[in-house]
Parts: sequence; structure tokens; C-alpha cells
Amino acid sequence: MRRGHKYSDTDPLRDPVTGQINPVEFKRRLKGWLAVALAFAVLLGGAGFVASKGYEAYTAFKTQKEFAGPGGTEVQLVIPKNSTALQIGKILQEANVVKDAKKFQETATTRPDLWGKVQAGKYKLNTEIPSLTALQQLTDSTRAIRVWMQLREGQRLDPLQINAIAQGTKLQASDILAYLSKTAPTSAGLPSWAPSKADPAAFEGFLFPDTYEVPDGVTVQSMVKTISAQFTAVTNKLDFYNAAQSLDFGPQYKNPTPADKAYMALIVASIIEREVSRAEDRPKVARVIYNRLAKGMPLQMDSTTAYAAKKTDSIWTSDEERKSTSAYNTYTAKALPPTPISAPGEAALSAAINPEAGDWLYFTAVNLETGETAFNSDPAAHQQAVAQLQAWCSASPDNKKFCP
Repeated sequence: MRRGHKYSDTDPLRDPVTGQINPVEFKRRLKGWLAVALAFAVLLGGAGFVASKGYEAYTAFKTQKEFAGPGGTEVQLVIPKNSTALQIGKILQEANVVKDAKKFQETATTRPDLWGKVQAGKYKLNTEIPSLTALQQLTDSTRAIRVWMQLREGQRLDPLQINAIAQGTKLQASDILAYLSKTAPTSAGLPSWAPSKADPAAFEGFLFPDTYEVPDGVTVQSMVKTISAQFTAVTNKLDFYNAAQSLDFGPQYKNPTPADKAYMALIVASIIEREVSRAEDRPKVARVIYNRLAKGMPLQMDSTTAYAAKKTDSIWTSDEERKSTSAYNTYTAKALPPTPISAPGEAALSAAINPEAGDWLYFTAVNLETGETAFNSDPAAHQQAVAQLQAWCSASPDNKKFCP
């Protein structure tokens, strides 16, 4: 290197004397720099392209197990009891609701707030929806398909209750009757004080009137057991069995067992259910029944006599029907009928074990439209009430429609 000069004489980019950039050398080097920069840019662009394509592939991998939505037509499907998330996922996949059963299981695992609300039953769901949407639809009460069956108060077992069960469940009435014929009430879930013999008549009064949900795949046995369980639950709540032990059924029933007393109280409740409809009258009718039994008097209830005549439309009876020798004809028999005559509801059951205090021996409706009923303790007053009813029936054609 020369003394007094700042630049190296070996640097071709600058003049060794003046230090000025050599334009020819600069152009040559610029071309090289541009080539390197271009190559670097191509390298970076390729990496970005690869990254973009990789992200697209990753997204496709994740979404291939899910339908994008918004969903197709509706399908109906059944979720069995005690199904796992994977089992439900398979049901949904087979119905084309979700794309992948395991993905549904994964979604259910990550959303315990929804999974905990899924219940067995029949549902209507959209096809081709994401797993989360399917889970949400399974917890939507408006998508549940529920079937209901109603048994009404005061219905006799055959044919009314049997036909109601058959209609509500789509089971055959003959199959229901056959099951009741070969099954003891206690074997169907009724209390131990119910009859133990296999006979349809043994179920009279025990098939509790209520509204019941009919599950998918219902059988005669499962439906009867559900109804029986409701009777047991209601009578347990009322403490029916224990309360019946304090009732007096008259001298004709000597040394009745505790089970006998509970069963006789049920018979009383079944009569109450058929005789009156007003809440305030039920405990009074119970007292009339117990008072007449205590005196050894026939009950003289049209409802029991109508049962003997197999009437289902009304409790009115004719003179000829009241001459029947049937044990259910309480115009002649000085006792309770041998079985209940209808299915009593909770109010009638409660009235049977909680009779109102009074000395009444007679009652009759005096207004069949409102149900107003007169209670009396002597025959003359009772006949006046009967005359009042007859006058009401004659008062107008509309009134007459309610009368025999």
C-alpha cells in the first residue's frame, strides 16, 4: 500500500489515485448483486407458496371430518338409553347428520355443558351439519319428538282404559288384555296390598289416571309398569295404606287385614270418582259411604249398578238394572262392590281416607250442569232434594239433556 493514499491499489472498483468509483466495474458488480437478490426473492417466494399450500392442506385435513353446513333436510332418529358419545356419533353418521362419529365424540367431550343435557328419545335433526350444531339440536326441546298418552279419572279398565292405552301406544288392545290376564298386579309394580292373582279385574282401579310419555319401543309390560309406578308414587305420598287402617267399614267386615282395608279404601275412592266432580263434595260422599256401611245399609249407588250393567256413558240406571243380583248392585247388596269400579284420581283417593265429619246418609245432585249436590241425614229431606232435581230437569230442554 502506498503512503499518503487511502485506497488500495488492488481495489478495482475505485481508481487507486483519485479514489473515484470505476463505472465499468460498478456496472459489472451491480449485475451480480441483482442476480443474487433475484435468486433470494425467488427462494423466499417459493417458501411462501409452500407455506400457503401447507396451511390449505392443514385446514382441509381438519375440515374433512365436518360438514360445513348450514344443513340439509330433516331426518328422524332414535337415541337409545345410556348411549355413549361415540355410539350417538355413529347413529348420526349413519343418518348423514354428521360426517364423522369420532369428531362428534370429540365435540361432546369438549362441550360437557351440552353433552350433559342429551337424553334418550326420538329427535328430528338436519342432515349435513357440523358436530357442534348436531349436539345443540339434540339439546333443543323443540326438536324432541314426544308421544303422550292420557288416562282419565273415572274410566273403567275394560274397555276404556285398555282402549286408551292401545290408542296412545299403538299397541294391540288384545295384547294388553292378555298381559293383564297372566300378570298379578304386585308383579307389575303395584303395592303389596294389591291383589296377587293374575286377572284383569285385579287391576281395576290401579291404573292411575294421568298423562304419560310413551317411549320409543314401548311394550305392554313397560307401559303398565310405568302406570303402576305412578299409582304407587301417589298413594305413598298420601300415605294411603296407613291412613286406611283407621277407617271403619262396618260390621259386615269382620277382622279385615291391613291389606283388606287399603283395598276397600280404594273401592270407596273409585265410587267417589264416579259419583261427584266438585272438590268440596268428595269428602262428604266418603262420609255417606262409611255412615251407611256402619249402619248395615245398602249404599244404593247408581255408579256401582251401572258398572254391573257395563255402562260407560253415564251412571244412570233403570228400575230393571237396579233389580240385578250382581254383587256390584249396591241397591240390593249391603256391602262395597267386590272391586273398584273406576280409576280414581288423587283427589278421590285423598277424600276416601279423609272423610268429612257429618251424619249424612243421602246425597243427590240438584243441578247437573254445575254439579251442585245436596247432602241430608233423613229420608224426607232427601226426597225433597230429589224433587228439586226433577224440577230442574223439567225446567228447560237444555237441562233435560243432562238428565236420564
